[in-house]
Amino acid sequence: MEEKERILNFAEKKFSQNGFYKTTMDELAREMKISKKTIYKHYTSKDELLNAVIDFITESIKRKVTKLVSKKTNSAEKLYLMSVFVTKRINQISEKWLDDLRIYRPELWTKIEQFREKTIISNIDKVITQGKAEKLIVDKPNKIILMIIISSVQAILNPNFILNNNFSVNEAAKTTLEIVFTGILTKQGRKLFKNFKSGLKDEKNI
Repeated sequence: MEEKERILNFAEKKFSQNGFYKTTMDELAREMKISKKTIYKHYTSKDELLNAVIDFITESIKRKVTKLVSKKTNSAEKLYLMSVFVTKRINQISEKWLDDLRIYRPELWTKIEQFREKTIISNIDKVITQGKAEKLIVDKPNKIILMIIISSVQAILNPNFILNNNFSVNEAAKTTLEIVFTGILTKQGRKLFKNFKSGLKDEKNI
């Protein structure tokens, strides 16, 4: 891994865990065991590094979502794989990181919200439309199905829910998605989904 990419990857993990506002370039350099001068060689300021991290996150999500949507498979499988991936990705981002963006860099928060609408929600909507054509997803308004999926995942990923109910994030998310999919799939869709789930050996690599 190149030096610039290594700095970017480390900064993403650090910002995601602790937020960026109180994270200093000195701290990043010290924990990476490199000089601050080395970081500034690639990123002239923390703001530039932050922008690079946001671009890195959104581009990596876009590539993965686009790949999943273009898979030559049925909509039930696509929708589940997308939901698992997005859930895992969201879980990597702390509330502190999101709060920092909302408060200190609202223009980046707006950029992320626009990305969410344009890339994630629009692609899930596309798969729901495919599912209706395949008669695997119930013939109900796309916006309502979308809201059911998104709100269910957001509720389950609430830290208080996880802590107070002694669930792991993966266990809670997996169970939630299975329940949601039982409700939005047709009889034929549920049968395909059950077969797919029984043959899915490892969800870690999604």
